[in-house]
Amino acid sequence: MRRQGMRLDIQGLRAIAVLAVLLDHARIPGFAGGYVGVDVFFVVSGFLITGHLLRELREHGRIRFAAFWARRARRLLPAALSVLAATTGAALVLMSPLRLETVLHDAVATALYVPNLRFAALQTDYLAGTEPSPFQHYWSLGVEEQFYLLWPLVLAGLWLALRRRTAGPGIGLGVGIGATAVLSFAACVVVGASSQPWAFFSLPTRAWELAVGGLVAWAGMRRGAREGGVREGGARERMAAVAAWAGLAAIGASVAAFDAATPWPGPATLAPVLGTAAVIAFGQAQGGPAALLSVPPAVFVGGISYALYLVHWPIMVLVAERMAPGSELTAGAGAACIVLAVLLAWPLHRQVEERFRRPRVAGRPRADARALVGALAASLVLVAVLTGSQAAVALRPLDAGRSAPTSAELAPLPSGTPFVPDNLAPALADAAADTGEVYGNGCQQGRSAAELVTCDVGEADADVQVALFGDSHAGRLFPALARVAEEEGYLLRTYLKSGCRSLETEAGWEDARPDCAQWREEALTALEADPPDVVVLASHVPPMPGRDPATLQGRWEAGVAAVLDRLPEESRPVLVQDNPGLAFSAPLCLSSHLSSAASCGAERDEALNAPVRAAIARVGEAAGAPVVDTVDLMCDAERCPAIIGATLVYSDDHHLTATFAAQLAPAIGAGIEEALAVSAAAPSTP
Repeated sequence: MRRQGMRLDIQGLRAIAVLAVLLDHARIPGFAGGYVGVDVFFVVSGFLITGHLLRELREHGRIRFAAFWARRARRLLPAALSVLAATTGAALVLMSPLRLETVLHDAVATALYVPNLRFAALQTDYLAGTEPSPFQHYWSLGVEEQFYLLWPLVLAGLWLALRRRTAGPGIGLGVGIGATAVLSFAACVVVGASSQPWAFFSLPTRAWELAVGGLVAWAGMRRGAREGGVREGGARERMAAVAAWAGLAAIGASVAAFDAATPWPGPATLAPVLGTAAVIAFGQAQGGPAALLSVPPAVFVGGISYALYLVHWPIMVLVAERMAPGSELTAGAGAACIVLAVLLAWPLHRQVEERFRRPRVAGRPRADARALVGALAASLVLVAVLTGSQAAVALRPLDAGRSAPTSAELAPLPSGTPFVPDNLAPALADAAADTGEVYGNGCQQGRSAAELVTCDVGEADADVQVALFGDSHAGRLFPALARVAEEEGYLLRTYLKSGCRSLETEAGWEDARPDCAQWREEALTALEADPPDVVVLASHVPPMPGRDPATLQGRWEAGVAAVLDRLPEESRPVLVQDNPGLAFSAPLCLSSHLSSAASCGAERDEALNAPVRAAIARVGEAAGAPVVDTVDLMCDAERCPAIIGATLVYSDDHHLTATFAAQLAPAIGAGIEEALAVSAAAPSTP
């Protein structure tokens, strides 16, 4: 089905793609894999752009590069730059002052068409990251813009090399496009194994998806049929229809089955990519899904899909920011954001996108040159304005202009400091970097790697060896244990990996991510090979609302007991209860509440996982293992503040700052001393 040369079923595919992305970002249950909508967009773009370029080569024997790039600029940049400018203005008013410097850097990269490279360099986790940038969704636009810059050159080069051997889009072009897809997919798999952010955001590891769409366009022209059309009749057409429906089902299954834990991009990405290719290639066969995809509502949403994609993410990020800095959007708020995005996307599409897309003099060399120069000028003006905004943001205060009393020791049941003091340690601007030594020297294994990394602090021939075993929350306790080790003359050895608990349920231990399973086994093997005197276990166990408390406690009692059974018999365990957590980033919240810091704390009951804490306490008591509980040093009877004295407690929503963690040394040290005393009192084995 076509309208003025446009395939309406492709508009329907765009509608599916953008709605999948929106429903995922809005946290609507059942759409956790909605991010595959971007992969659908890539295949569609590769199909349309490659088809256009191949037709130009066939009809004119060359590609008019300036005209092509001018069309892309008119198609993409007016709406993109308009949303960029509007989002920047809204961010300056609505976002936490602490975030603005980074957000403005993101905006500059976006104005220069390289946001994907910035996010890759920053090691951004698009699927599971916290505190997302309102410009983060521009990464896919950066990939496409870079593709549009290079792809015409690639095809023109192939055409020139092969024109004496073939007429029209011959086999050689198809081989070249296919080779691009294969090499890019191989790069995607290889890079993804070592650096997920670069695999996710870079053109070389994403080009295969656009190239797959290009192969569909090339194959359609080779058949001599219209793009994607199948007019074979009989059994072949029925098979084509089945293939198209299977492709549509693959897209839907990907949306429903995948989630943030799915390695992406990677082999699993083949499902939505090949599914989209099948829908484009065979969807117009009789009995195929073209009719369904061409219904008016789908065509309407597909028509505004670009504008809708541009506006939805800033709306969601800014709304979440105002609800609670650094927090995630609720499903209800996300649904409201989708409605608002549609209301804003329609006028953006009509008044900006369509107006610049079809100027009266398009196609003339001078007009094309003016379009390209105008796009560059608009980008440079935006960069200049953004740079000036950065200077203005740097002048904003990040404290209340008065000091708070300091103390070398933590007092029980602290009430917290009700303002952000000018002697805060660490300062709000330095909070994210106040992680502790293990994060800077490679002793805290990252989330993507599985190999065990151990580091020693202290003398190798020390009489007492202490092991620190756990995830990032264990790593944040390193400053406390390092202080104890230095004062007592212990050897401290770390067994740390972000995202992998040492205290866990049996199901969680056995069904862990492959990287966690490998790391735990290597850690246990190392502990058995050189048993320490004491093993300190700590893990991040946030509140789990909606779970039955009794069932949860029972599972954790069994799990923690099983963990202790896995430790060497010679080692005495010390169990550290998890610290309270917040529903938002403490530094971001505090930067917006300089004189009302109490707003950035949390209710004690809501900040803790009571059933799991009870399970750890009971297992520790039964096993004769000390249980270190620091909650009374971090909370009063009702609330857990973000600032105690002149010390910032959290570097985000649940990780302790290294500065605060060091003050927990007496409590941790007491637990280690108790474990050593129990070990000394235990009868020796004859």
